[in-house]
Amino acid sequence: MSKKTRYFVWAAGAILTVGLGTGLVASYVGLPVSLMSSAAGPDELRYVPQDAAVVAYANVRDVMNSQFRQRFREMEPQSRDRDEFEEKTGLDIERDIDSVVAAFLPQGANTQNHDPEKSAVVLARGRFEVPRLEALALEHGGQVTDYRGKRVLTHPDRQQGEPGMAVGFVEADLVALGSSDAVRRAIDAGAEQRNVLSNNDLMRLVAELDSSNAWAVGRFDELAREARLPSEVQAQLPTVSWFSAAGNINGGVSGVFKAETRDEAAAQNLRDVVRGFLAMARLQSGSRPGFQQLVDSLQLSGEGRSVALSFDIPSEFFDALEAMAKEKKANGR
Repeated sequence: MSKKTRYFVWAAGAILTVGLGTGLVASYVGLPVSLMSSAAGPDELRYVPQDAAVVAYANVRDVMNSQFRQRFREMEPQSRDRDEFEEKTGLDIERDIDSVVAAFLPQGANTQNHDPEKSAVVLARGRFEVPRLEALALEHGGQVTDYRGKRVLTHPDRQQGEPGMAVGFVEADLVALGSSDAVRRAIDAGAEQRNVLSNNDLMRLVAELDSSNAWAVGRFDELAREARLPSEVQAQLPTVSWFSAAGNINGGVSGVFKAETRDEAAAQNLRDVVRGFLAMARLQSGSRPGFQQLVDSLQLSGEGRSVALSFDIPSEFFDALEAMAKEKKANGR
């Protein structure tokens, strides 16, 4: 990756890390839900192309203000890259970003030189100094153009000889980040109203997640296909059609992961596998009191084609972790 495109990558990476890493990967984290017509979910969904394989959301403001976040803020190392990013762009991710939506878009089975970066578009809502960002783009060899009435900053990928990262200002307080193609597709989705709001299966799952301030939903088979897994590996994966993950971060962390299989027999098999995993985890946690509370919070449920695994980790669990870390440090281990 060329040095000149670094700020664009930092922007996307920083927003993904704060918005998704904190909220989703830690297991997806109430959300004042915006309504568009009768569809649940944030307004940003109207810029997500209809064929998106996975859609994820994080209310960054809620996560940043949570007791959980405050607990671990002092443990984070100082990032020189992050400081430089803020100096150049005037953008403080924690202060200026309110929410993030990320979507992963299928590139097609016959796409050559498959690049995961080109499969994702990130929609970040917040406060942006547009003139400053445009000046920075031009300073580093980028271009400022209009696409369907929206300002778009692009920078060519000198190594690949094609358009690289792009930032599109789709609304006064909303930007789209991703490859040039992904950003244009997001703008098209909003202009033509060909977006995920018309995807009834996906929006049905989104409507179930209104009490969460971070979530992810999508097609498991599309995700496996986009990952370009070997056929023998895909054959061993459970026959899951749709999945969703949601939760809440406050003093502790709670959430639920759900899977919808293709038939009831597959769901029963998956529940049996998870039940066996939980039994093993409970046996092993007996000698580790700090983790027994975590394992005991895992609850398996579901019927028909549905399988659900929920958890509720209280703040006391993290108190125990913090005490263990301090004891380990005091003992020089």
